[in-house]
Amino acid sequence: IIANEYLNGLTFTGSTGVGRKLCAAGAARGIPVQAEMGGKNASVVLADADLDLASEQVLFGAFRSTGQKCTATSRLILDETIADEFLDKLTVRLDQWVTGDPLDPSVHMGPLVDAKSAKSAALGVAQALEQGATLHYRGQAPETPSFLAPTILELPAGEAGRANCAWRDEFFAPILSVQRVKGPQEAFEAAEDSEFGLSLALFTSNLALALEAQQTLDVGILHVNSESAGADPHVPFGGAKASGYGPKEQGAAAREFYTHTTTTYLRG
Repeated sequence: IIANEYLNGLTFTGSTGVGRKLCAAGAARGIPVQAEMGGKNASVVLADADLDLASEQVLFGAFRSTGQKCTATSRLILDETIADEFLDKLTVRLDQWVTGDPLDPSVHMGPLVDAKSAKSAALGVAQALEQGATLHYRGQAPETPSFLAPTILELPAGEAGRANCAWRDEFFAPILSVQRVKGPQEAFEAAEDSEFGLSLALFTSNLALALEAQQTLDVGILHVNSESAGADPHVPFGGAKASGYGPKEQGAAAREFYTHTTTTYLRG
């Protein structure tokens, strides 16, 4: 497609690796490229958050659609003062979470897209455990190749945990990697510690902290007290850093990509 002589622009949704190759090929031809690429989205739960609301929304963000959304929550950053209580609430909810045939109305989560993806994600979990993560929770799932049970990994505090593949790599699966922090500033530093910058969910009752996050965190989408995976088609959608390239998708911002302006000077 990128080599077609009639191509005037290309919009792409997929991995960062493929997206950057397309961006380079488009630049070589002088063709604009809009790319919505990978993510390793964080949910940040501060000490003053509504934990019942936060546990519900983190559950939805991490495990609905089997974690197979570019905006799905895959990192969970918890203030250490509420971490145990929050994880207890989250695992109680996950104990009621049913994984199986998605055509069954009683089921909450279906399989991954194929057996290859499930195997790759399972290998990622194994590698994370070898690198020092601990298995905090593993739910139930059918014993068939395309399924992976909801999984929560806990990572060591500080740089050791953030070097783990479960913190760095996009698994695109129902795997949630948790790290505990001390206070809002350490939480924001942890959230920023990623090459990606698509979506972030912040749970707090402090408006000043929400505004600080808006001004300082390099993400394309910020949710305050709602899951990271929600999106409205009427507003711009896209990421920062390795998560996006070019104008954003959706809303009025889409015009920036699909049209160009002509500045006209007319003398009567």
